[in-house]
Amino acid sequence: MRWLRRLVAAAFFVAALVIGWRLAQRNAALVHVDYLVGTLDEPVWAILLGATLLGAGLASLVFGFHALRLALTARRYRKLARGLESEVHQLRNLPLGPADARPADPAPEARARSG
Repeated sequence: MRWLRRLVAAAFFVAALVIGWRLAQRNAALVHVDYLVGTLDEPVWAILLGATLLGAGLASLVFGFHALRLALTARRYRKLARGLESEVHQLRNLPLGPADARPADPAPEARARSG
């Protein structure tokens, strides 16, 4: 089974190389690109690759920020839950009555009637 995974991974790698090579061969024309801080004269495939990498980088930053926020929120709620669980545990261990529980005194009216 391990050799099959390696074979499939190698096939995907070779396919990606072939597709990339064909893309570079078919899009070798130079393109003039004006952007905010300058200009570029690069092949179309290089511009496409750069735009793809830039987009993937920005998407990773946004996703990473969102994932970090969620992780910090989850950490805060886990900490709160641990505190509440320890409070419940402490409340469960409290005695039900005072330590020197004595029978309750008869009501004052009952003493007055009997006396």
